[in-house]
Formats: sequence, structure tokens, C-alpha cells
Amino acid sequence: MPPFRYSNYGVRFDMKIQEEHKVLLKRLGLKEEDFERFDGKFVRYEYDEHKGVRIYDPYYKTSYNEYIGIDGWSAWSAENDTFMSDILKGAQEETRRRVADSPKPDQKEIAEALEKKFGKTVKTDSEG
Repeated sequence: MPPFRYSNYGVRFDMKIQEEHKVLLKRLGLKEEDFERFDGKFVRYEYDEHKGVRIYDPYYKTSYNEYIGIDGWSAWSAENDTFMSDILKGAQEETRRRVADSPKPDQKEIAEALEKKFGKTVKTDSEG
């Protein structure tokens, strides 16, 4: 049986994923529901006995959150590529720090700014 099922129009809509490959794909960060997205065209994978697996997912249709190259392919699982998550982790921490340090206007300040900008009296939530 071929690894794909075809619709009446000859379009592949399902890619058979071997169970031993699912283990490797999950190590890349994929979830069980991601396997339903493997259509053999826009989302697929390759296996190499030395390099492991890599996915083709140029539109990030799966939960894979590492870098996908311009060619649409991820790094091989044996490479343990965490480049994107390492960068994003630092950026997310910095964002949380900046948000925590930023003063936040209260409802009255927001209403005054809107009134100044639009020239109308604006009721706050507490005024009903």
C-alpha cells in the first residue's frame, strides 16, 4: 500500500507515518494532533537512519516551533536544534520584564485621553 491515500481528484490528503517515526517527530515538539496535518504535500517528513527525521512545514501548520528554512525544511532531529526557542525565551523574558516595569494608565486617564483626542465626554466603566 502506498504511504498516501488519494482523493478522487488525485490529491494526496493523508500521509502514513510509521510509529517509530512518530516518536522522533514528537521529540521535535510535535503533538499527536499534528500527525493529521501531514498531507504529503504541504506537510511531510523525511527519515534518515543516521540523521533522524525532519519535517517539511513551510507554513508552520504544525506545533513545531523551531526554525524552518527557506526551503521549508526543519533541521534533522539528530541536530537537536533549539536556536529559535533559545532566542524566543530571552525575548519573552525581556517582554515580561518590560511589561511589569511599565506604568499602566487607569480608566480615568484613558477616558481623559479619549476626550482630549475626540472632543467628547467619555464615561468610564465605573460611571455606567
